[in-house]
Amino acid sequence: MRRLQYFVAVAEEGNVGRAARRLLMSQPPLSQRIRELEADLGCVLFVRTPRGMTLTPPGEVLLAEARRLLEGAERARDLVRRAAGQRVLRVGVLGPGEAALSASMAHTFTQQHEGVEVTLVQGDLRDPTLGLNAGNVDAAITFTPFTRTGLSTRTVRQERCYAAVPDSSPLAGASVLSRARLQDQLSIRLADDTDPLFRAYWQPGTSPDGPVVRSVDECLHAVLWRKAVALVPEQVVRGTPVEGITYVPVSDLPPVELVLAWRRSDRNPLVAHYVDAFCAAVTPSLAHPQGQGGLRARPAPPRVQGRSGTPAGGSG
Repeated sequence: MRRLQYFVAVAEEGNVGRAARRLLMSQPPLSQRIRELEADLGCVLFVRTPRGMTLTPPGEVLLAEARRLLEGAERARDLVRRAAGQRVLRVGVLGPGEAALSASMAHTFTQQHEGVEVTLVQGDLRDPTLGLNAGNVDAAITFTPFTRTGLSTRTVRQERCYAAVPDSSPLAGASVLSRARLQDQLSIRLADDTDPLFRAYWQPGTSPDGPVVRSVDECLHAVLWRKAVALVPEQVVRGTPVEGITYVPVSDLPPVELVLAWRRSDRNPLVAHYVDAFCAAVTPSLAHPQGQGGLRARPAPPRVQGRSGTPAGGSG
């Protein structure tokens, strides 16, 4: 399992050095573990280039299986802890993790619920609910639209949708873009088994040659390296500046909602307390139960061009 964790980190980072920093280890032993894994499987998992590590076809297969195995191992650990009387709350996050990082909330929640362990699970774009109905997480911080059967949600805020385009693209010079303007561009693709509502909104076009992505980071990597087009929420524009990528607002797509979701049948009071604490800490003036009044979309910043050392979206 440790080797699989190392493998997933290298595959997601595309670079051994970055993966080593993420894993808090040095680069030589990480490279050695990857070589051992390749020797054990009897195949090459990465193509090593001056620009980084690219997965081979066997590597692509292993990445999908490794993610499932690691997720299953973590779920088994939590089930055992719960059976032993330990209280664990698993929170899934779709997109940038800072949505769940609030120092005031962490302090308040841990004070009120001493002994409760809150774990964070990074999501896969194929399932914007992050496996809520399957019991993989207890609550999800995610973006709409998605199928809400069996789920309750609370809106945190509304956000405008942006097109992430390469700086070299003619689209980067536009003040706004329409969905129709993106249709003929090489664009990212979401996996065929992605929630249909989510896929219909977030997949920019129908180009068959576009790279399939499973995370926001993979979206931005595809824009930078494959010169593809991706759609991202305003949160990414404000929090993820990337040199070489320009964010342009899309005029004819309705705002999306950043929501907290949980199983309607879940009577665990910890879930309700977490939802209340998150909304109070992150957006006290915007949080409200879905269906109890509308939210006015905040004014969106203008088109933003990523620059090294310059936060996209400015300081607002």
